Amino acid sequence: MLSLLLAAVAGEVNATGFVALGMHTSHMSGTMAALGESLAQGERHLAVLAAQLLVSFVLGAVCAAALLDASRHRARGRHVAALLVEVLLLAGIGMALGASPGSRAPVLLWGLSFVMGLQNALVTRVSGAVVRTTHVTGVLTDIGIQVVRMFVWVRDGARGQGFSGVVRQLRALPSAIEFERTRLHLGLALSFLLGCTSGPFLYMRHGPAALGLPCAVLLLLIGLDLSPAAHRHPGSASRA
Repeated sequence: MLSLLLAAVAGEVNATGFVALGMHTSHMSGTMAALGESLAQGERHLAVLAAQLLVSFVLGAVCAAALLDASRHRARGRHVAALLVEVLLLAGIGMALGASPGSRAPVLLWGLSFVMGLQNALVTRVSGAVVRTTHVTGVLTDIGIQVVRMFVWVRDGARGQGFSGVVRQLRALPSAIEFERTRLHLGLALSFLLGCTSGPFLYMRHGPAALGLPCAVLLLLIGLDLSPAAHRHPGSASRA
């Protein structure tokens, strides 16, 4: 659940940032490509901005890793500090956009990129580098790999048993590890898409107040992280 909610937050922040500020800030592949293109074309201003976004993303990742390391001995609330930084930054960016409608100040893009780097590092640490939530390239790649694994699992299990064996394997597929991982990756992709859809939709109707939704989701996650019930089963967050 943690990963799915954060994927939705990342999708909303990324798409809302594009509508409000004209640039995506969650996936650094495009930013790195923009840096190279700008350097090749001699567009110094765009190259500097792209480099700033890359540095901001890395600084966000550093911040998350440092906060998680500092709180690693806590029984509860290990992720609260990182999530709270994300909430405060998003709220501040929302207020800045509200105070200066139409502003495209680079510092706002730096903030969004920092937030995405922070979140990506947070989920990477929590999941043991299994899950990323700020981009879907790896997720879609994993889905493609898992589709083949599911096919092989069904084929091998039904070998020599004819059509009835295939049917039996298909019925058992939902309980197989191959299907479980595919379900997770599909959930991440759909959550990101939901965020990418809801963010611009809300921003076009309510302006910067739309950033209140990801802040509310993050505050919910903070509450859950502080809840004793969330820590009865060690590693539950990683499996979310």
